[in-house]
Amino acid sequence: MTTLRTKIAMGLYASVATFMTPFVKYHLTKRIKRGKEHPVRFTEKLGHVSQTRPKSKLVWIHGASVGESLSILPLLETFHNLQPDLKFLVTTGTVTSARLMEERLPPYAMHQFVPVDLPLAIGRFLKNWRPDIALVVESELWPNMIFQTKARNIPLVLLNGRMSQKSAKSWGKASFFIQDLLNQFDLILAQSATDVRRYTELGAPHVKKQSNLKFAAAPLSYKQDDFDKLSTQIGTLPVWFASSTHRGEEVFLAETHEKLREKIPNLLCIIAPRHPERGPEILNEFQRKNLPLTLRSEGKGITPDTSIYLADTLGELGLFYALSPVVVIGGSLLRKGGQNLLEPARQNCAIICGPEMQNFEEICNEMVENHAVIKLTQAEDVTTQLEALLLNEPHQQKLAQKAAVYVKDRGQEINDVAREILQKIPVG
Repeated sequence: MTTLRTKIAMGLYASVATFMTPFVKYHLTKRIKRGKEHPVRFTEKLGHVSQTRPKSKLVWIHGASVGESLSILPLLETFHNLQPDLKFLVTTGTVTSARLMEERLPPYAMHQFVPVDLPLAIGRFLKNWRPDIALVVESELWPNMIFQTKARNIPLVLLNGRMSQKSAKSWGKASFFIQDLLNQFDLILAQSATDVRRYTELGAPHVKKQSNLKFAAAPLSYKQDDFDKLSTQIGTLPVWFASSTHRGEEVFLAETHEKLREKIPNLLCIIAPRHPERGPEILNEFQRKNLPLTLRSEGKGITPDTSIYLADTLGELGLFYALSPVVVIGGSLLRKGGQNLLEPARQNCAIICGPEMQNFEEICNEMVENHAVIKLTQAEDVTTQLEALLLNEPHQQKLAQKAAVYVKDRGQEINDVAREILQKIPVG
């Protein structure tokens, strides 16, 4: 039951949101010019539909962006295998995620942009689509969306739930509100024991630990022609890959690479920044420090003289995981919380991560216990560990194999997740 304080807070929130509607419309049209919104389908963000609701039972799954939307693809397939008559509506918020969904969604699923959290937009969306169940992926806690969905007696499940320490602290300042908000969910499937504890402490009544959906994801795709071309260019050069790096890590790893080349001549380092648009910034930084750099975005290939190759392009992580037997995880050397360990594990890479893996803490700890990753106690140790791996191919292969086995075994748990959710769909 929603408390009076929450009802008052939601009344104020809805009133402000309604008042802001004209400004939101104007903001959306401005974003079109910058390529941030779809020029035709942007009205979907105001709750308008561009497709017809299927007559069968409809499962609505919302994932904010690329990572969340890609993580649900194996779940869609599992749902379909268990209950072939179901149809699916997938909503996301970004142009990039929409493009990926158009390419990768199966025939029994469709994509719409999620409406902005305005009362009229959410109401219009729910009236048109009438989902039989709503699944929210990870941490999208939009009040109007959640309360209006539940008000229509639509079962709500928070899937792959994640609650960071920072978010838990922020929500804790409005404990009455977050407790009522989380109480709208019929089930919260959290991705780690730490997330279970944080949701429970915030007052969520129906919380369970599930397997992280990312375990069941397919290997990252890449173009075979690109792989063949770069593989030929690399030839017999020893190579390592720094994946999804953040500001400050590129120079540190480049300096590490220069030290390694003293013992491993012709060693090639590939660096893929988390935000590829930082390519020119990284180039300027390297030039100031007299560090060598070749940019992929400039169409340059790899030659025997290439020392550091900057993969400042979108959507090519899978390509460089396939090319590189040894990977250093970006975001883990500085206080950025780390990046996805499972993607390189799925592509048979030997993985090194720094000490800052808060975003994937439980997965990282499990992989350490299974001897499936090398976790540094301090960032400065990366040189020693890289040298040890690069000069010991059997050690490389053993580490990569254990990582691949770990992610494959955990990926089987998605069947249990799907069955539990299907039980929440109303009969009839």
